[in-house]
Amino acid sequence: MIEELQSLVNKEVQIASALETLQGTLVSVDGASVTLRTSEIFGYESGSYAIVQLRFISYIRSL
Repeated sequence: MIEELQSLVNKEVQIASALETLQGTLVSVDGASVTLRTSEIFGYESGSYAIVQLRFISYIRSL
């Protein structure tokens, strides 16, 4: 799964967890989390970064 996620680095994605749905550019993937440069989403300023643990992600889709 990590290899598939790494192929999405530098692409626009949407990530959903139990608490929120984020949209932005996938910056990096490691064995435990993904880092996303967010778009203008409530609670995040434009250009902010969100780090989401893989275990909390419901889905990731390419936009």
